[in-house]
Amino acid sequence: MTGIQKTLLAIAAFVAIAVGTFVYFIANWDATRTQPIGATDNAPAFFSFQILRGLGQRPSPALTMRTIA
Repeated sequence: MTGIQKTLLAIAAFVAIAVGTFVYFIANWDATRTQPIGATDNAPAFFSFQILRGLGQRPSPALTMRTIA
């Protein structure tokens, strides 16, 4: 078996394992045991939309050591 054939065999084995584990995961999925991961009303926002700036507006000033300290 040449080096190219070994490489192709290793790639095929990796793909087969990846597809097999995905199929196993989907086949054993139980929606009643999981909780939704979507956003909820009581979840804190990651960032405030008020700080977002639109096009044509000045950028925020750079933070210096005097500003931080």
